Amino acid sequence: MPSLTTTALPIPKSGDEFEDICVDLLKRRWGDPYVNRHGRSGQKQHGVDIYGKPVHLKGCGSEIAAAQCKRVKVLTEAKIKKEIQRATEFDPKPEEYLILTTMKRDAKLQKYVRTQTWSINRVEIMFWEDLSNWLAESDKLLKKHFPQWFQPKTSKDDVIQMLVNANPDDFDYNDSTDQYLSKNDIRLRLIMNRSDEMEPFNECWVSKFADPNAYKQEVYLEYDDTQIKTFYFAHVDGCRYLIPYPKPKSATYLRISPLQYHLACILNFPMRVGYGIDEALRQAGITVDEKLADVD
Repeated sequence: MPSLTTTALPIPKSGDEFEDICVDLLKRRWGDPYVNRHGRSGQKQHGVDIYGKPVHLKGCGSEIAAAQCKRVKVLTEAKIKKEIQRATEFDPKPEEYLILTTMKRDAKLQKYVRTQTWSINRVEIMFWEDLSNWLAESDKLLKKHFPQWFQPKTSKDDVIQMLVNANPDDFDYNDSTDQYLSKNDIRLRLIMNRSDEMEPFNECWVSKFADPNAYKQEVYLEYDDTQIKTFYFAHVDGCRYLIPYPKPKSATYLRISPLQYHLACILNFPMRVGYGIDEALRQAGITVDEKLADVD
């Protein structure tokens, strides 16, 4: 799958847009929040579109770095030389000078800039591939200038929070596959692990139901086909209810976490409507402990 390290971002549609991107990049690269564009259209700029005081130049001469932005398809050695010569007239003279261009990376121009003797201490040329990689380092800048390329990261905690925020009727249950599909985000699913033989579950609390037989059930929380977490439940009372494994605090005090309870409400809806998970927990002697962290 293409990424920003293999596929360059689309080139900005105007010179102004390109300069705005470069300003934001240099603020970050130079560690200087006061980096800004130099002058305005029609004013003499001495080959400088952007200037600032990078952290790495503190104590070095003028401490100034400058940049020229070139939204072009072709850039010649003569043009580069002219821009660098003009930059020497900038007051104060920059210690460092960058040429930022939308051109594709060019080894010949890189060598030219690298091997010449300039009156500015350091001169570099950066191409659009380089700038794209810089942008890829910052979600904030990528989202600002290229929102269509920005892919927000979804963490495990994010997925758990989606589950917490969901209501039982936010899921469509498919009886043939034993899957609960979120209506709001189809990447979010709850999947019941099926097996040919149901494995018996034996704990004292299940005997409190009319039918004392119980069976183990694993429930997988998946997001975008990635398994995020496994929850453990028991089918009890003739499979009328799905109850999460409680954590005993004592022989008579059985408890589940708020997340386990919330998931139980979802899983017992809609095919178990009429039985009531709260009543099932009461019969089992299980309480919801608001202070209990989630347990598997």
